[in-house]
Amino acid sequence: MLQVRDLSAGYFGSTVLDGITFSSGGGITLIIGPNGAGKSTLVRSVVGSLRPVSGEVLFDGLPIQGLRAERVADLGVVTVPERARLFGELRVIDNLRIGSRLAIRRGEKVDFEADLAEVQTLFPDLGAKLKDPAHSLSGGQQQMVAIARALVAHPKLLVMDEPTTGLHPTLVKELVVKIERVARGLPILLTEQNVLQTVPIASQVHLLEAGRIVLSGGPEEILANDRVRRVYLGERAGAPSASPVPVEVG
Repeated sequence: MLQVRDLSAGYFGSTVLDGITFSSGGGITLIIGPNGAGKSTLVRSVVGSLRPVSGEVLFDGLPIQGLRAERVADLGVVTVPERARLFGELRVIDNLRIGSRLAIRRGEKVDFEADLAEVQTLFPDLGAKLKDPAHSLSGGQQQMVAIARALVAHPKLLVMDEPTTGLHPTLVKELVVKIERVARGLPILLTEQNVLQTVPIASQVHLLEAGRIVLSGGPEEILANDRVRRVYLGERAGAPSASPVPVEVG
């Protein structure tokens, strides 16, 4: 569904991404890496917020690397940006209606009440918050609203940029479970620093360092890699292999 080919991108003449190639189909395609590796630059290049220096981004076979962000969204590539970025003074339900309008603009048949019911099934805590201004919610609740807003836009591909950033570990675990549920029926491109929690739910994982993909593989392969264990999981050399953290799905 999504193909990135030899992509290079940066800002003001500096190179941040250099020769990135991967594809994303069903399930979760996870991009991990440290701060400054280029994960957000990759997201911006895919969704049209940043024009790449070279290379291709294809969605359903259509080159999209030269399209504006709103045109990419019209094709069904919907983004959950880092740190939610809600309309803080608007009520939660109004933020969700903004997402629904994107689906309407694409010509989708929208039943907002049915979409809202599905969102409340996925995020039960939001049911009592629909009439509250978005800025009054906790960080975790705001992130859930941002995901819900993207879902009511009826995406074909959901792009999520470091959704667990700044959240309490308990909320991270809860959010990861929600993301895994969403991925059952929707392909997701996910960037994250939280390796131990998110790698086990991924279909394919790519490690991005200094603007290059340096390692690719399935979850077990990634978690068994010596460098990943040492640098990202904090294990000492020669320690037993990390076991994937079980994700409770109910």
